[in-house]
Amino acid sequence: MKTKLLIAVLFIANTISSQINFENLTVPATGYFNGATQYSGSGNEEIITYDEDNANFYVKYTDTGAYDYWNGFAYSNQTDLTTASYTNYSAYSPNGGGANGSSNYCFVYTYASDTMSFDLLGMVGTMQIANSVWAYRYMTGTDGVGTGTYEAGDFLKLTITAVLDDNGTLGDDSDDTLGDSVDFYLADFTNGNSYIIDDWTNVDLFSLGEVWGLKFQLSSSDTMTPFYFAMDNIGFGPAASINDTDFANSINLYPNPSSKFITIDNLNNATIIINDINGRIVLEEKNYSSNTKINLQNINKGIYFVKVTSNNKTAIKKLIIN
Repeated sequence: MKTKLLIAVLFIANTISSQINFENLTVPATGYFNGATQYSGSGNEEIITYDEDNANFYVKYTDTGAYDYWNGFAYSNQTDLTTASYTNYSAYSPNGGGANGSSNYCFVYTYASDTMSFDLLGMVGTMQIANSVWAYRYMTGTDGVGTGTYEAGDFLKLTITAVLDDNGTLGDDSDDTLGDSVDFYLADFTNGNSYIIDDWTNVDLFSLGEVWGLKFQLSSSDTMTPFYFAMDNIGFGPAASINDTDFANSINLYPNPSSKFITIDNLNNATIIINDINGRIVLEEKNYSSNTKINLQNINKGIYFVKVTSNNKTAIKKLIIN
């Protein structure tokens, strides 16, 4: 496995070059796609695939004759914040719908684990995650039953794991080679915590490094918790050759996190560009020399990427503004 420090702070040219936001997908009149409208009826189980930008997803749709069900990656534009049922494909957020006021988003049901893939080796900066309405209503005891109300010791955890190879088969992840994982708690009442996620929330996946895909798995203290969640705005960029190792290791950016200023050491006549997770330039500083403070006070809180170019060498470092 590549050196984690190197992967985490350095890749060349374009960092997060696309944002997978599901807005190019056509949602059926039902308000969601779970494979039913493309199910051919030719077999008990079918794997139905779709792609969005550089990412590939699947829905495994099963019809037993007596009943049908699905798992994997549906997509939706529903905004029903009340109905606590498997028929509700809605993300829980104050205004409903996708992240940042968008219409479409991915709606995931995973009772074991499910994996999406990318067309090429790349890196994921962040993605936004939300609870499903059914899970949120269950955990808060507002589903009309109340027996699922979370209390001390309860949790709902999403584990996102790096897939390090490309087996080329969506829906069959049995031979995936896996890397590091990131845990994100959709609800946590352990170790003195007491919260349930009630809006779209950024999850930082930069530490996973270079990936061919992402595996998603839910776990909970309460086995009756609905294993649904929503995701949106996956920031993805193709992996690039790492050529300027010594240059990157010589750069010292501090303080990080920061809310006011940063300083970058060991530079002379450099160009500094700060991009947000969508690739937009929020600040550019030319002819930068060491020990000159860069003012961050007009930039919103969040995760950013600092591109440093000097003497035809380029490196990228992650910056957190708080």
